[in-house]
Amino acid sequence: MVVNNISILLLTGLVLGLSILTISSISFLGFTESFSQTTESKQSSSSPLHITKQGSNAYVLSSGSSHIASFGTAYNILGSVSSIKQSQKLITSTIINDYDKSPFIGYVIAEKGKSEATKSPGLANPFADKSTINAKIKNEIQKSIDSTSKIKTKQAVIKCDFGMEIKRWNCSTHGIVG
Repeated sequence: MVVNNISILLLTGLVLGLSILTISSISFLGFTESFSQTTESKQSSSSPLHITKQGSNAYVLSSGSSHIASFGTAYNILGSVSSIKQSQKLITSTIINDYDKSPFIGYVIAEKGKSEATKSPGLANPFADKSTINAKIKNEIQKSIDSTSKIKTKQAVIKCDFGMEIKRWNCSTHGIVG
């Protein structure tokens, strides 16, 4: 009996210590117009963008069942400041489309004020709906792209962290020297 309890505790600790890491990469090629007289100026300001995604999640196994302990997704957008600005809609739609396919989209915890404001009988839904999630992603990316005008470098990376609680989601912009 004691050996079984120790085995269960060790297994639970091992599972909690492990996380599944998913890394995927999406590359964008800059858009150019080969038929235009202004091709040279457009090609010089339009360079490839790279979006990388890192996801992690952990599960807890207990009493013959499992449940999600934690999860998070990080996106990094790398490229020239001008290409990032030019591709804002494509960047936003790509990340929204990717996140909409996440198995965890239904488990993002909503902002407390929003879920409690529904005054319906019973328990309030603690989870954010898809439109709230998509609006938050769009807003965070927009703020970061807008902040690229404040950096003094030609290259930038935007880092977005989307974890379990939507109120903690954020994107930040960093200039890259070189």
